[in-house]
Amino acid sequence: MQKDIFKEDYFGTLMCILVDESRRILPTFTPTAEQHKIQSEMCKAGTWIDKVPLGSIIHTVPQKPYKKLEEDSLPKYRRLAADLIENFINTFKLQGGDTKQLQEKIGSMYIWKK
Repeated sequence: MQKDIFKEDYFGTLMCILVDESRRILPTFTPTAEQHKIQSEMCKAGTWIDKVPLGSIIHTVPQKPYKKLEEDSLPKYRRLAADLIENFINTFKLQGGDTKQLQEKIGSMYIWKK
């Protein structure tokens, strides 16, 4: 199943998947510090729970104000996810990999271009 980066809410394993798929094609592939930085920025952008007042109870179905906090954090989170994929493809090429092969694999898993 193909996931649309600009519609999905969960990217917790995106970096791991990108590393695994890159290494399947190019065993010597090594993620860069920049990719780890983008991953870190994604985590910060998607952490809306820090904005919830202490002592608040979030139900199984979040109330409107909490849902809004989550929705407000997602656009930046999703943009960073697309940036991370693009960065992986560029780095893969620089490390001697066949970008067409990686793009086909990632393209079968994710839609990330507008």
